[in-house]
Amino acid sequence: MDRETKDFSIKIKGLDSAGQGSFEGLLAVYNNVDLGGDLIEPGAFSKTLASGRSVPLLWQHDPHQPIGTLTLIDGPDALRVKGQLLMEIPTAKDAYTLLKSGVIKGMSIGYDTIKESIENGVRHLKELRLWEGSIVTFPMNEAAMVTGIKGNLSDADRAKHLKAINDHRMAIDRHQKSMLGHLKALYDVPDEADDPALEDGEDENKAFVAELKKLAAQAATLAIQ
Repeated sequence: MDRETKDFSIKIKGLDSAGQGSFEGLLAVYNNVDLGGDLIEPGAFSKTLASGRSVPLLWQHDPHQPIGTLTLIDGPDALRVKGQLLMEIPTAKDAYTLLKSGVIKGMSIGYDTIKESIENGVRHLKELRLWEGSIVTFPMNEAAMVTGIKGNLSDADRAKHLKAINDHRMAIDRHQKSMLGHLKALYDVPDEADDPALEDGEDENKAFVAELKKLAAQAATLAIQ
C-alpha cells in the first residue's frame, strides 16, 4: 500500500501572538472535491482517532524534520486540530513566522487509503489511516481558508472561484477520456511480430509504437481517476 498525501489551505482559527507556537484550525474538510478529484467522507478518520488523537507535525512531509504535534478533533464537517510547534527547533520557528506572515497557508496529511470508491468520476475516501500532518508551501484543497490571517476574498467570491476550479477539473477529465479514445484509434496497428517492416529493424517505428503504448497507459490511468 502506497503512502499518499493530500494538501489543504489550513483554516487557522487562532495563532498565538506570544510566540509560543500554538494554533487551532481545520486539517481536512469533508464532502469537498479537491483539485485531485478526491472527496473525504465524514468518519474517514474514525479508526485513526480510536487508536490515538495525536499525530506528528512535520515540515513538508520530511520525516527527518518533525516540528511539533497535532491533536485531532473530529466533527461532522471537518477534522480539526490543535497544533503545537516546538519553538526550540529552528525549522518550527521559521514555520511559525511564515504562517503568521501569511507566506505559507498550507497543511497536508500523510495517510494510507483503507476504503475508497469511484462515484461519478470522483474518488470517495471512506476510510483513511492518518500518519502525520505537515506544514506545506502549496496546498491543493482550497476549501479550508485561513481566517486568523484572512485574505480579502468574500465567501461568495471564494465559492465562485472554487466552482470554476471544479468545472475546469471536470472539463480536463472529459478531455482525458477523449484523448484515450484517440490514442486507442492510433494504437490500432499490427503487433511487432506480425509487421514485416518492424521485423526488418525500423527502429523509429518501434519507438513510435512503444511511445503510443506508454501514452495509452497513462491516458487510461488519468481517465479512471
